[in-house]
Amino acid sequence: MLGKLLSTTALAALVLTAASCSQPIKDNQAQAEKTVQANGAPPMVSPSGQAVTAAPNADRGQLVQEAVAALRETQNALTAIDQNKTGDAIAALERATGKLEIVLARTPDLALAPVDVSVTTQDVLGTIQGVEDARAAVKTAIDRGRLQDARRLISGLASETVVSVSDLPLATYPDAIKQAAAMLHQGKTREAKAVLETALSTIVVEHTIIPLPLVRAQAAIEAAKGLSEKADRTPAENTRLRNLLATARTELRLGQALGYATEKDMSDLLAAVDEIDRKTSGQQHGAGLLDRIRGLFEHARQASQTQEGKR
Repeated sequence: MLGKLLSTTALAALVLTAASCSQPIKDNQAQAEKTVQANGAPPMVSPSGQAVTAAPNADRGQLVQEAVAALRETQNALTAIDQNKTGDAIAALERATGKLEIVLARTPDLALAPVDVSVTTQDVLGTIQGVEDARAAVKTAIDRGRLQDARRLISGLASETVVSVSDLPLATYPDAIKQAAAMLHQGKTREAKAVLETALSTIVVEHTIIPLPLVRAQAAIEAAKGLSEKADRTPAENTRLRNLLATARTELRLGQALGYATEKDMSDLLAAVDEIDRKTSGQQHGAGLLDRIRGLFEHARQASQTQEGKR
């Protein structure tokens, strides 16, 4: 019965599409740098948590390249150790140290240096009722102890773009490289490899979740702004305004069904759309009707971030 439910009612209601794009460290450091700049890398912070003034774009790009190169040389050192090429491993670590010294010399208070970016998008193309049906199927599976069925089904309940930025922790990574190099000089290859592997595991990955229903809803609201403030709307413009508000409402309900933000966040946004709809009915209009809702969207986006944004 459960298997039939999972394969028909819930899954048939949803058409899932996923696309991903990543910029691997080894093969595409230039693209990684561009993506960091385009998406807005996390703000530079000092070990004490204080914000640090970002370097100019040209200098920032160079710092990204140096940090990526240092990470690549660390990987080269591990490969050389596995091939019993101790001299090559030491040389690679010396190059990595040099790269990191350049970064620290230019921005001594920088705590995290971006080295990689990946962007993944998954979208649910279906109805709100389809999402609700899938949620019900997940609950049924959990209630019956079929956790793996629930896990596979719930993995498709997302409509988001996730930007993941990997950062080198500059407070600890350079010291680990130097420690590993000293161990190699002493012939302690196994210990050196363990130190390097531990250092690589300390890379900080920050995930920024961009809920697509919120993006689409806000885009519809922004498109409606000019019409909501226009005193002499034509019948066609009135129809367009109503359609834009209906689109925003539908996207918000989809985001609500998918569990983005909190129930209160989504309810506040829906209430704000209803208020705009009411205050612009007929030929009513007014400046600033949409200003408050922008803050509600920002709050909802913040609430949509996972509690484990950094790993």
